Amino acid sequence: MDDQNELNSKPNNTAPTLAGRLILFLTIGISGLLADLWTKSYMFTELGLPHEEIGVNWWVIEGFFGFQTAVNQGALFGMGQGGSSIFALFSVIAFIAILFWFIRGGAWNSLFLTICLGCITGGVIGNFYDRMGWWHGEEIHPDYAYGVRDFILFTYQDYVWPNFNLADCLLVCGAFLLLIYSFKYEDPDSAGKEKEIPSVNSAAVVENQNSQTT
Repeated sequence: MDDQNELNSKPNNTAPTLAGRLILFLTIGISGLLADLWTKSYMFTELGLPHEEIGVNWWVIEGFFGFQTAVNQGALFGMGQGGSSIFALFSVIAFIAILFWFIRGGAWNSLFLTICLGCITGGVIGNFYDRMGWWHGEEIHPDYAYGVRDFILFTYQDYVWPNFNLADCLLVCGAFLLLIYSFKYEDPDSAGKEKEIPSVNSAAVVENQNSQTT
């Protein structure tokens, strides 16, 4: 009996900790960032800038999926051209908001959210790096200055999807996972309150029955 009580009194070492989840969050974010920067550097070294025409297309599946360099001075998938500085500012704000939500907002308690926010962070910083112009020198063509390097190409017949990169993939996947989370996962606090209501009602019924019998 004493042994059983001793086992029950031991702390649950499997419970998540902020430090452990922070390590996982940073691992996902940094891994995504490094993969994004490396693939950009490799593809632009192999294929060159768009106007250099070292290799216009590098097809994996002819006419459908391949690699082609492009520089985007806008946002995701080419939206908002010419707003690199504005989008760089948005990236900083987004990163601060993610850290606040993760640490102070308690998102680290959820493994699912930790993975989501890690992916989004890697994508945000990857494109922020390019928007700051850290990938090119002063001699860069004005059309490419402070632009984001894209290289993934999808086409179908006459339709060409806007070129994108690995950071964009991380952003879209992270946002999609957040959408799933918003529909599939309940707020633990609200779920706990809902469970408390029946117990309160049942207690009231028992008390009412006791008063009637007396």
